[in-house]
Amino acid sequence: MIGIGKSIYWKLLSSFTVSIVLASLVILFMFSVFGPQTKIHPLIEKLFVQKTRDTAERILSLQQAVPAEPLGKIIEGIHREEGLSMRLFDLGGNELAAATESRIDTITMISPSLIANISQGGADFRNLFRQWTWIYLVSVSFAPPGGSPMILQCYYPRADEEQLLMPRGFSIALIIFAGVTALITRFLTRPIRELTRAAQEVSKGHFGVTVTVRSNDEISQLKKTFNEMSLRLADYHKSRKELFADISHEIRSPLARIQSDAEILIDRDMSKEAMEQHLKAICTEVKGINQVIEDLSMLSRLEYNQLKLATEPSSLRDIIAQESAKFLLQLEEKGIAFKQSLPSELPLITMDAKRIGQVISNLLSNSLRYTPRGGSIEIGATIEGSLVEVWVKDTGSGIPREALSRVFNRFYRVDRSRSRTSGGTGLGLAICKHFIEAHGGTIRAESNDRQGTRISFTLPRAC
Repeated sequence: MIGIGKSIYWKLLSSFTVSIVLASLVILFMFSVFGPQTKIHPLIEKLFVQKTRDTAERILSLQQAVPAEPLGKIIEGIHREEGLSMRLFDLGGNELAAATESRIDTITMISPSLIANISQGGADFRNLFRQWTWIYLVSVSFAPPGGSPMILQCYYPRADEEQLLMPRGFSIALIIFAGVTALITRFLTRPIRELTRAAQEVSKGHFGVTVTVRSNDEISQLKKTFNEMSLRLADYHKSRKELFADISHEIRSPLARIQSDAEILIDRDMSKEAMEQHLKAICTEVKGINQVIEDLSMLSRLEYNQLKLATEPSSLRDIIAQESAKFLLQLEEKGIAFKQSLPSELPLITMDAKRIGQVISNLLSNSLRYTPRGGSIEIGATIEGSLVEVWVKDTGSGIPREALSRVFNRFYRVDRSRSRTSGGTGLGLAICKHFIEAHGGTIRAESNDRQGTRISFTLPRAC
């Protein structure tokens, strides 16, 4: 389980949450700075000023009706009746009396400039944001008969209820946004969690694990790549197990024969001829093991693209003639008819002549091995557009239809009962396939059981 500090889910959620909070703070800041500067309709402003003047007149009338009544009690009574918050100041800015609701207790604005503006019976209208409260502040001056002038300040909050500039609903909205953000973040990180779980399974050796691809975005492309990698790892793991089993089988049998011949040489007295026979058998098996090792080394370099081809325009006719000449004596000894079917003119092929020679040699060797006495082998070539097809056809035992797709696999033999001595290493056709594909060509096998085999490959013509 990934810790909260390291999980991409929590990192994304924290990022989104911080972004929302910062955006809210920016909105709040701009609202608090620029909101109070918004001009209200002149009629509304006039209404507030008139309301304040009416209140001042009422204070004067109440003061004249009951001269002994303190100013504090007069404005306290008005405050209780009308719910209006107000303060009284003298022209020096000293507070004479106040009656305010709790949220306006600490809000006040009195200054020499304000006093100077309204001291001659004028009015001052202010749009304020104080203590998280947006209020309209109206100041007017008035003077009782025979008394000192006073300033009345009335406060008109924009909302009837005590609440912050940002309403409670905004806090609820933030909580909802946070919940939605958490859900979205979890949805966005689900593919990553799936990939993580699958990768953990692969790391434990459970190859072939795949994840579901639901879209075509970058994460889905990563999923597809992961699935391909996992399946290839599964194929590689399976192939490696099969390869180890095949190598074990290929080497165990000749080693057993070598051990048997060596024990016979140690335990028995025998003639020089018999001893030479066992020693030759040992040498043959050692050569066979060396051939398996060389073929495996070659195949490994081919599969990992570590074998560099020395390509140049070469004559395919010369290569076919050169490789065919190596088998003429064996063909004659076995009584097998041999034929070459080549067009009068063969174009040059850009190829590694040595590797293509190995392919032709391997195909002829296989045909010779599986064609009975009195049969025939034919090698030929045809031109097909930009390709040249080379084929080797024999009248041997043939390949069953179900085995055709596997003859180019490593260590595969159609007849599993054949020994390595009579059936080869089982790597030749696999090597041929890699050589031909490295040249940009294809190779395939065609056969009818007991009616011979035709193996062909194509090579691009030289430009």
